[in-house]
Amino acid sequence: MSGDDTRLTSWTPPGVTVSPNAVTPEDIVKFAKPQLTARDIKSIVTAVESESYEMMATFVWAKASAVLKKQLATLGMEFVGEMLGRPDIDENSDASTSIADHEAISLAEDLGVISTTQGLRLKHAMELVSHFTNLDQSVAENEMMLREEAVGLLRNCVSSILSRPSFEGAIKFVDFRKALSERTLKPDDAQVQGLANAQYFFVRTTLSVLLSLIKTGKSAIQEHALGNLSVLLPAMWPSLREPERWQVGQAYAEVNAKGDRAASAGLKHALLKVQGFDFVPETLRSSTFTEAAAHVLSAHFAFNNFSNEQEPTETLANLGTAIPKPAFAKCMEATLAVSLGNPWGSSWAAAPAAKRILDSLRGEQWEYYLSECIRRDRTVLDKLSSDGKPVKQWMILAETYKFGELRIRLPLVKQLCDASVNRDSQRITAFAHKIRIEATT
Repeated sequence: MSGDDTRLTSWTPPGVTVSPNAVTPEDIVKFAKPQLTARDIKSIVTAVESESYEMMATFVWAKASAVLKKQLATLGMEFVGEMLGRPDIDENSDASTSIADHEAISLAEDLGVISTTQGLRLKHAMELVSHFTNLDQSVAENEMMLREEAVGLLRNCVSSILSRPSFEGAIKFVDFRKALSERTLKPDDAQVQGLANAQYFFVRTTLSVLLSLIKTGKSAIQEHALGNLSVLLPAMWPSLREPERWQVGQAYAEVNAKGDRAASAGLKHALLKVQGFDFVPETLRSSTFTEAAAHVLSAHFAFNNFSNEQEPTETLANLGTAIPKPAFAKCMEATLAVSLGNPWGSSWAAAPAAKRILDSLRGEQWEYYLSECIRRDRTVLDKLSSDGKPVKQWMILAETYKFGELRIRLPLVKQLCDASVNRDSQRITAFAHKIRIEATT
């Protein structure tokens, strides 16, 4: 985008960038030259030849994760924090330590940096590395990583991340964000009319961009962002789901608390246009809940998760049983992540705290989560998309919390709940995958 060309259009993430004919580690890793040094490449090949598969996988994953986070940081860390629902991340945050691996993958998928399939494969690679890193030494001798697992992880990391000198999706988002801060659109502009029919992730991201610019921008940048929100919010509002509507209300509460009169007045004007004050929280308690949930998820996806999940989960449970609506989706994602566990099991130490949270939910809260939130809950949908221990745990939850008696208005989610009550694991995985794919369109 340049000049007056402010086409707010989404883009398609790239496909596989490694030749199908590359089947050996030597052939695959050659495609990683844009991001790996000759020494790195030699070390990877040598590790495979010496059957040091766990060491190679850990090294490759660390490289891929670092590259992905570095690319995401070019969007601006304040914006990254906004997209992730992480109020603790600001422009001075270090991407390598502030962004968790699972967050980087999810955000990259949202922004079109990687495809849905690549996202699923990268999360599997992350879980695989975490599993073998956490194995006790006595067990590790008998449960070594297989060669095909290591080579598969290498291919996934190279094709999705390491084979590309830059990420076109991230570059386009920088241009997109810049465009929204440099020009105020008019109600009859084609871009405004087209937004109502755009892919939902693009609508949601447009909203996040605008709110981030309003909260952090100065002078003309903030003025353009406020003007664009006033024009675009009425076009977006009918299609916005409740978590995103709460996001707008939360932004208004934050700028009001900071005493930013220009931002407060602009957001108030936009909310009045859509009668959106029902979504303004009475307090800012939600920030505390959101941060606590983020700590749970970071522990869940990090090394030694079974032992490290206990403390943050107990902290989340001790905040109180009345979860603020703006933080509800993130708190459910974190709690269910702990409850469902991963393909190798779940944390017994964290289970009681997670159960306390789930036991405190009323039927209408479960209905709200399943009707409004699960479509965006990539963590839970990823766990249910592959048959295994998380699916078995989900079936227990469906029975315990009586999913069959809930009023679910979305057909696919209703079918998922019916399959869960009937303990049909194959249908659970099929419907979870369909919901996940549908959420990106």
